[in-house]
Amino acid sequence: MRKLLLMLLVLSMVIAGLGLAKDTVVISFTAEPSRLNPITFQDTETSMVLSSIFSPLLELTAEGNFTTEDAVTDRYTISDDGLVYTFYIRQNIKFHNGDPLTARDVKFSYEAFLDPDLGSPHHRYYTGIDELILVDDYTLEVHLKEIDVAFLTLARLRGFVMPKDYVEQVGWDQFERNPIGSGPYKFVRHVPAQRIELTRFDDYFGDNAEIKDVVFRFYPELSTAVMAVRAGEVNFIGELAAEEFESLKRTSADILNFGTYERFEDHRVVFNKRPGEPFADVRVRQAVNYAIDRHEIIALTRPGMATPAVGRVPTFHAAHAADAPAYEVDLDKARALLVDAGYPDGFKTKIFAPSNHRERVLEAQQIQRQLLQIGIEAEVVAIEWGTYLDVTADGEAPMFRERWSASAPEPISFVESWHSESSWNPIFGTYYNEEVDRLVDLIRVTINEEERWELYREAQRVAMEDAVCVPLYYPLVGEVYSKDLYIPDDLWNPFRRPISAVHRWEWR
Repeated sequence: MRKLLLMLLVLSMVIAGLGLAKDTVVISFTAEPSRLNPITFQDTETSMVLSSIFSPLLELTAEGNFTTEDAVTDRYTISDDGLVYTFYIRQNIKFHNGDPLTARDVKFSYEAFLDPDLGSPHHRYYTGIDELILVDDYTLEVHLKEIDVAFLTLARLRGFVMPKDYVEQVGWDQFERNPIGSGPYKFVRHVPAQRIELTRFDDYFGDNAEIKDVVFRFYPELSTAVMAVRAGEVNFIGELAAEEFESLKRTSADILNFGTYERFEDHRVVFNKRPGEPFADVRVRQAVNYAIDRHEIIALTRPGMATPAVGRVPTFHAAHAADAPAYEVDLDKARALLVDAGYPDGFKTKIFAPSNHRERVLEAQQIQRQLLQIGIEAEVVAIEWGTYLDVTADGEAPMFRERWSASAPEPISFVESWHSESSWNPIFGTYYNEEVDRLVDLIRVTINEEERWELYREAQRVAMEDAVCVPLYYPLVGEVYSKDLYIPDDLWNPFRRPISAVHRWEWR
């Protein structure tokens, strides 16, 4: 009898354990989010975590259109002259600490991005605001200095409405350590170098999440994450390297699901163009462009899962500049440009890459070999993600391997970072071209869509004549997840990536 009771107890514990596992989804990240602060973050990983903690002012549909579904805004209007946006905030929304969310919090969030002392790299997206008028507790008017067709794309608060009272009470440092939003999940803990834990917010104003707990676990070694997803210890791997993605499709289709989608994103090499750097000379930048073989790089790390980049805006968007200078490989022309620039014997430099992204390190090593053919000796420096962000932002990296995930649906951030007054300009090595500045400014006030797309294309043509960067490719993103995990089909698109809506996932 005692044996039978023991067996029943063990069986009940196993069943309970299985039930608990179904209450939790574990998501693998190769890089640890830099900082859980909507104001200062720069990386995609942080964005993915914060999108579960915070609620957006406006949301996007699968087609890239604005919607108020799952958004803080109940409805919004735009004045006939295009200068006043009025946001009517849903009532009865609560922050995770129980405080009500009102128009005061929306106004505070705008003011935080505008505050130069907070040093947001997103700062310039908001500088077109002339005035913020609190009409009542649930209505905010945003008055612009001039028409800006990209306003909702860039300045819908990057999706994050923050709690005024809480931030003012605890300060920005404590807010970053313990972020409080009004999203479907609330923050539990961050164990550095290990994981971030979230749990369902039962007072969420939308449909409650089906899955109770979310864990973002960090695996610097991709091979470890792959073993974990095969073993069922991880339920989702985002941005899987192409080689591992294809390998898992061949070997593990019976236990895993697979999804792919084009992302509103480009991959490139960025130059430090500050005075005194070799790359301040357009001829040197052009030489590097002529030496780098993007087709060879795709064959090395992403065969069948990338399109060679031309300009910045991906091929699926109408603003793609197919006729921008593409710099197909021409080593003789590259060498001649270096001679003309005063480097007949080449020079030594460095190319930085984040060590936790194996593909990017491999690509940097391939670029190293390609540049050696024209006499440029480029040391590959692979460093951890947080240090990489600091080093590149401070201008310590002569060249670096970069990825840019853009705001949607307007592709303004692809070209806005080239503007001399952009908050991103110094981070991406400084660049000034009066014509590019003029085109970017004109884009934001051009209402006619076809005319605006042509302005985007022209801005890319001009900037690529300057060889402002080395476009590499537009990725097809492969992601792997547990067989019994259901992710809605409408999340597999450039505008609503799967991890941005974990609360819509279900166990089947």
